[in-house]
Amino acid sequence: MTTPVVRCRVAPSPSGFLHIGTAKAALYNWLFARSHGGTFILRLEDTDAERTDEQYVHAMCEGFKWLGIEWDEGPEFGDEPEKGEYGPYRQSQRRDLYSREAARLVAEGKAYRCYCTKEELDAQRELAAKEKRPPRYSGKCRNLTEEEIAVKGDAPFAIRFRVPEGETLIDDIIQGPVRIKNKEYDDFIIVKSNGDAIFHLAVVVDDGLMKITHVIRGDDHLTNAGRHVMLFNALGYPLPQFAHHPLIHDEQGRKYSKRLHGANVLDWREDGYLPETMINYISLLGWTSEEEGKEFYTLEELKQLFTLKRLTKSPARFDRKKLDWLNGQHIRMLTVEGLCDRVLPLLRNAGFAVDEKPREWLIEMAAICQEKIPTLNQIVPYTDFFFVTPEGYDEKGERKFFRKENSLKALETALQCMNGLSEWTVESLKASYEQAAQEKELKIGALVNGTRLALTGKTVGPGLYELAKLLGREESIGRMQVAIEYVKTSGEESS
Repeated sequence: MTTPVVRCRVAPSPSGFLHIGTAKAALYNWLFARSHGGTFILRLEDTDAERTDEQYVHAMCEGFKWLGIEWDEGPEFGDEPEKGEYGPYRQSQRRDLYSREAARLVAEGKAYRCYCTKEELDAQRELAAKEKRPPRYSGKCRNLTEEEIAVKGDAPFAIRFRVPEGETLIDDIIQGPVRIKNKEYDDFIIVKSNGDAIFHLAVVVDDGLMKITHVIRGDDHLTNAGRHVMLFNALGYPLPQFAHHPLIHDEQGRKYSKRLHGANVLDWREDGYLPETMINYISLLGWTSEEEGKEFYTLEELKQLFTLKRLTKSPARFDRKKLDWLNGQHIRMLTVEGLCDRVLPLLRNAGFAVDEKPREWLIEMAAICQEKIPTLNQIVPYTDFFFVTPEGYDEKGERKFFRKENSLKALETALQCMNGLSEWTVESLKASYEQAAQEKELKIGALVNGTRLALTGKTVGPGLYELAKLLGREESIGRMQVAIEYVKTSGEESS
């Protein structure tokens, strides 16, 4: 017997943005499919017309594309047409399939029409609440005869699944064998009285007809899995392998709320994080490799190393510090040209005239920031002084580097170093400063930090010699003269 080709899917409901938990489920399915040469499918569960909005469809697909999670089969999105042989890939376009399969279950005696009204069902729930027992369907319509059904005429009806006797086994790759007594379920609705399929039927029909081999999803669906296994068996579809992984918790150990910043995957794009970082970090929220202690992974490494057997049962707690560290590591891994291309749009959006600068200059600017910036967005405060002359100086920096006893001497010495250079290079600047510090008996830090504040208005940023070289001799000397005059004038005013 040949092993079926791996076919995995993610099936989000487009009723909001791409949640980080949905992204995790998609990533695990995608990595598993890629590691086995299989197929990854994007399917949209959009049967709930009141909650579905096309802007959410767009946002969700955009989130997947930003992360680099490309689907092999899926719906139309933007300029990308629907692709795949098992479509359509939106539940709203598959209603006829659900109706057909529900009718088959009824014909085979595995489901039945339920004519109970909303008022009757509400009364049953109220009675159960009063008697302090779980609400269960009474089974009133379970054994209606053909004559009794005929009497109903055109009365509206839902379709309920006839839960069989015995037990249901969910053989879960992560959770292990889970056995459920079928008597714990009442006969659940699979088609509403308006003809719309309930989630349980729709997802099983879709998985069955799309030949899904592995259902990898959050463990909040483990309670649904019993119903789904029963439906798979009743419909005669091959049973996929299940793998229910833990949900993501926030830094306080609670379920990651949709209200939290970062729940929307695209929040991280806006905050300047790389998609490579997010793929790396999300993969670690429930998965570990066999290489103990390793946390930095490239996409290619994840494709090769990912296995379902290395997924954990315990919920993963979000760790912002680890995410920041990983983002820094991935920024360092970019080529300088690649980093330049990623930060230029941010600098343009900040209003800086980057396109007036030569490409070589821009690449060098990115290079001197690559070891410093924790996020792409930090490129703006790390480089704004290249495009706009500082209008003032950091207050704490002033007290520390402009108001000390030797501050003016340090600034004037730095200016002398600049004026005395025959070549304006990083090496010559560094050598001149080090020599002057020794000769003038000044700390090198006083020279460097005072100069940085004078040139940039800040106390942190790229390496001083590198930024001065890029800023240019004339501009650097001009800013030094302004700073020296400022120190002299403000000193006289305070005396």
